[in-house]
Amino acid sequence: MKFLKRTSQKYNEMSRRNLPEYGDLVIGTVIKIYDHGVYVSLDEYTEESLQAYCHVSEVSNTWVRNIRNVMRIGKKVVGRVMRIRENQIDISIKRVSESLKREKVQEIKHYKTAITLLEMGTKKRKVDFEVARTEVEDPCTNYYGSFYAAFEEALFKAESAFLEAGVSEEWAIILATIAKDNLTIPTVEIVRDVELICWEKNGIIVIRDALLEAKKEDKEVEAEDGELSLNVFTRGAPIYRFVIKARDYKLAEQLMSKAIDKLEERLSNYKATVQVMEVTKK
Repeated sequence: MKFLKRTSQKYNEMSRRNLPEYGDLVIGTVIKIYDHGVYVSLDEYTEESLQAYCHVSEVSNTWVRNIRNVMRIGKKVVGRVMRIRENQIDISIKRVSESLKREKVQEIKHYKTAITLLEMGTKKRKVDFEVARTEVEDPCTNYYGSFYAAFEEALFKAESAFLEAGVSEEWAIILATIAKDNLTIPTVEIVRDVELICWEKNGIIVIRDALLEAKKEDKEVEAEDGELSLNVFTRGAPIYRFVIKARDYKLAEQLMSKAIDKLEERLSNYKATVQVMEVTKK
């Protein structure tokens, strides 16, 4: 992602909802510590005084002798909402895995980026920010599930990404340009080393043709231009390295599965074997 100047406005950290729901993951800042637990100010919600309580037994998966050894004022935490009562929200910090914590933190970073991009748009259109949220953020969130996803889609579909969500053409053109100027296309990479052995007299040709057919499978996966690529390299016969770059792991794994299936299909009529040797994710 290219550098974005962070706005100082408080709304940069706010969700459009006033309250979390049961089971939600929330991110917050520890503001009070007691022997029995901690109070956390919830960073995402529009009610500035909204707090959650985490009992000492829900702070860590290990026994906590002194809560101040694991908690400090100002610490950022991710918790799962366990109960919502009239005047209190109870959360558990220990019931959130490390992977979910990372995903939540990334979600918040993406949301802040989307808000910053929207603020750029308001300056170009000279529109009140709250009006912009209603006209752009709300429909995009409803359509894509997250506001940031609309800007990612715009990297592939330009203004169509916003138009599909119900955003006006004026907004769509401006925001698509802002996305292109400030974001980079996200990519992931997966690698498979595949052993291909053929005992036929023309085995080299059989394997070559099978590899060429497998490479064509990128046309069989539904994806936008630039979202997907498959390359095959020889590590030294009989090992061939498949490298797939894609927008996300789901898309990459889908193509890899199709490529391996095509190899097995093409070689099934010969004295040949296909064996995946190694899996690497970057």
